[in-house]
Amino acid sequence: MIRFIKFCFLGLLLVQMSACVDQEFDTPPGKAVQVEDISTTTISALKAMHTVGEDGTPIPAGTVVKGIVVSDDNAGSFFKEMVIQDASGGVLIRINRGDLSTIFRQGKQVFVMCDGLNIGDYNGLIQIGYPAAGENIDRIPDTEIDNHIIEGEFIGEIVPNKVSLSDINSSLYSTLIEIQEAEFEDGLIGSTLAIPNGGGTQNRTVEDCGGDKITLRASDFADFAGAPIPSGGGTITGVLSVFGTTNQLTIRDFDDIAMDGSRCDGSGGGGGTVDGDQVDISAIKALFANGTTTGPNGFIEGVVISDVASENTPIRNMVIQDGTGGIIVRFSAAHTFPIGQKLKVATNGVEISEFNGGLQVNTTTAGVEDLGQGILPTARVATIEDILANFDAWESTLVQVNMAEITGGSTFGDANEISDASGELATFVYNDAVFSGDELPTGEVTVTGIVSEFNVAQIILRNRADVQGGTTGGGGGGGGGDQISIADLRTAFAGGAGTAPDGFIEGVVISDYTTMSVNSQNLHIQDGDRGIAIRFTEPHSFPLGAKIKVNVTGTELSEFNGLLQLNFTEISQVESNTAGTLPSPIVVTVGELTSNLEQYESTLIKIEGAMISGGTTFEGGLDVSDGTGTVEMYTRSSSTFANSAVPTGTVSVTAIATEFNDPSLTIRSASDVN
Repeated sequence: MIRFIKFCFLGLLLVQMSACVDQEFDTPPGKAVQVEDISTTTISALKAMHTVGEDGTPIPAGTVVKGIVVSDDNAGSFFKEMVIQDASGGVLIRINRGDLSTIFRQGKQVFVMCDGLNIGDYNGLIQIGYPAAGENIDRIPDTEIDNHIIEGEFIGEIVPNKVSLSDINSSLYSTLIEIQEAEFEDGLIGSTLAIPNGGGTQNRTVEDCGGDKITLRASDFADFAGAPIPSGGGTITGVLSVFGTTNQLTIRDFDDIAMDGSRCDGSGGGGGTVDGDQVDISAIKALFANGTTTGPNGFIEGVVISDVASENTPIRNMVIQDGTGGIIVRFSAAHTFPIGQKLKVATNGVEISEFNGGLQVNTTTAGVEDLGQGILPTARVATIEDILANFDAWESTLVQVNMAEITGGSTFGDANEISDASGELATFVYNDAVFSGDELPTGEVTVTGIVSEFNVAQIILRNRADVQGGTTGGGGGGGGGDQISIADLRTAFAGGAGTAPDGFIEGVVISDYTTMSVNSQNLHIQDGDRGIAIRFTEPHSFPLGAKIKVNVTGTELSEFNGLLQLNFTEISQVESNTAGTLPSPIVVTVGELTSNLEQYESTLIKIEGAMISGGTTFEGGLDVSDGTGTVEMYTRSSSTFANSAVPTGTVSVTAIATEFNDPSLTIRSASDVN
């Protein structure tokens, strides 16, 4: 039985050092992490104990320092070292172990127990490690790591400090920075970041529009070593260091470079779309089965079936499915493609490989063209015996197992297995998943998930809603009753009802929590031509297009700034969750919408021949006008598309009709405006 599942994907280029193998990670189920703050000093205070150029300094007994990990050796850019940062500064720790990111991921808090350690420097860069002769610092032995590096909670990846090159000073060493208005030297255009498997590290000069320069250190063993140097300008993010008097920058992966814009002289920049002929995912699998490890010219096109927002997918992975099959896509850095998004993924020249049986293509986000919201494939209903018998064909596709039972623990984050009358399979939920701590239903359940492999077959849950039925110890209304239309709920509220009658509603989710266009506890559901908002007591993971059945017996009906909602709804009141079909938007004019808001509230509408004014990006309130009136379109600043440019000229707007004291529109993504 698999208790701890890792997805490991090689980079775009085949690498030969163990330090360069990509692995994903999580705290194994049952392993405790340090929650209480046991630190005794800050990083800046610790660094002040050492004078650069002098011999290594023993750190006083009892000293404990904490920090958040900002380095990442997944792409092979760092080797046997980890960089941590707190509010006061950052420091490098020398550690005699590769693949550190499998445990100490970016955003993970760690506590460094400094008894027996020294602090010194190497050509000006302060480091922590084992005592060595002179000013040198040795790596902490592998056998001693657990005694000195204590794993804490996942806090979240640190936002880089935005700086200009002229602002760089020693207080920023070993911290994550982002350089604005950056570009590579003219003479480097046409070359690569490093020399694949060249055996060393290359220096590449980055400059800004003020003429200041910094040296980018790029390892020949990094996954991105052969990536072409961008010809445009933009930003570059990395960990700042120094070698003597030369400031240096180390990127963690290729996606730390965002230079798609114009250079300082106005030249260069621009991006492209994915070109070529479409290739079926089943054809990619057949190529690999016949010994091919390089992708053909063209692209695969499919819908994302994994759920990055629920954090039960490694942050660099996604699974897409077309009509012929599914496959894992492994990026060189974290991505934000939500469940249900339709994408083209370039396959020309990419590596096709297996890790412990799981087939993947390895690429960068630059090799993806976003086609907007797609339609989730319907999960194949199957027994566990069926899944095992057809595993190769069904790998990385959605399946649904009925009349199942999940055993092994009391929460989703425990080591669990799913069984039915025909057999059993492992399931897995990362400790960092948003639903990891949710109570696991007992008794008969329906399980939807992604067929996966780590030497043996697995089913990976995407979110809490993938398990329906059973019983839990808390929350929610009791069983069943008759179906109530949303129109009847709205009529009951208009007649003075403050709670919903006994029964359930069933409809399709028309909001998209993955783009953060709505509050994480809210969704809009529509049946027929009527809709309503649901406010849960905690964040949910019901995706756009899901068909859900909600037991509303006794649930509060109330308005929030004019918007009718089912308030204080428990997640457990959702009794079923399957793939649904999004309703076609109702075409209305602005005048019709504002005059009949109660009819259209919480439904999907479309306004044609409109103009948008009031800003150049989607963030905040904009005006949508069509000659019959004007209505506000509001986009939360936390939305993934908030900073996207608003199209000019005449557009059509597909949106959810909402209310915040006045009529308002909520779009789900930038593709809702075209």
